[in-house]
Amino acid sequence: MKLNKDKAVKYGGLFIFIGIAQFFIFLNIAAFVDKGYSISNNTISHLGIDSTPYIFDISIIVLGLFELVSGLFLRSYSKGVTFSFILSGIGAAGVGIFNENFGEIHLLFALFAFVFASIAPFFVLSKEKSAMAVLWAILGAFALVSLVLFTLTIKVSTSYDFGLGVGGIERLILIPNIIWALAFGGHLYYSGKD
Repeated sequence: MKLNKDKAVKYGGLFIFIGIAQFFIFLNIAAFVDKGYSISNNTISHLGIDSTPYIFDISIIVLGLFELVSGLFLRSYSKGVTFSFILSGIGAAGVGIFNENFGEIHLLFALFAFVFASIAPFFVLSKEKSAMAVLWAILGAFALVSLVLFTLTIKVSTSYDFGLGVGGIERLILIPNIIWALAFGGHLYYSGKD
């Protein structure tokens, strides 16, 4: 079955919304269930190695697969968005497959997930000249700045975390990306034609 461009974009939006929403829900469930977990002192990926990998790892792999599929559906929307979602999806799935115990390979996949999720709204902005697209790009820029601070926190000094802890500064990468991607997915779904 071949989809027309409008339906493909609509399904791309639906897949990104579902992937992000389920991850956000299960990320929080894992944090609540893991009694030793600290939102401030532990990285997000720490949820994938202690008592909740069955929740976190599965959810982030599903997120990665949904990002990948969404990227494929969005080929007619924007090559940059497609490229970003596919690479972010590979990164997210890799984070779940190669948990924190894998060291540098885990960090490489996490970097892919964060960088490409954060730059995708700039490709949206180049396609859509709207106030929402500008806000999404601002969220992406905020996430990129937070990624630099997170990297400095784990590689150089904890003074770059502004008292939020490694987990807190990492959430300043994740949360803006969740917000813009949920809004973007809903936007694509409801602006697409049936």
